[in-house]
Amino acid sequence: MASQEPEKKDGNRLKKVHGNDSFQRMNYLYQISKHVADKNPVLSAYYGNLITSVAKKNVLKIHPDIKRQFCKKCKCIAIHKVIATIRVKRKNKSKTIQWTCDICGTKRQFPANKNQDHRLWLERSEAVLEVIN
Repeated sequence: MASQEPEKKDGNRLKKVHGNDSFQRMNYLYQISKHVADKNPVLSAYYGNLITSVAKKNVLKIHPDIKRQFCKKCKCIAIHKVIATIRVKRKNKSKTIQWTCDICGTKRQFPANKNQDHRLWLERSEAVLEVIN
């Protein structure tokens, strides 16, 4: 009788990712939210809310690039000139990108200087320990 666990060709066992089905569900909800955003922003906000609730329920982290695309208040995906307005502001030689949600009016700011390294910890090379295929 064959073993129940999937194996690689070299005989090593494959590593299972915790919450893989939840990540797939979140990915699907993200794609739907982005597709529906211009037609029905309320439905897009509902899907954004589902994404955060699935992540919280399964104790999973949403990637920062995806997290930045959602409004903090209404959870609608922010698409430039459709649901959100993007501005580049300068203050004392520092640039910031400001997103303004057209639905609820919430504003978010992100640093955008060329000289300084404003990368998140997850985007740095020392943060990656192991890559699972």
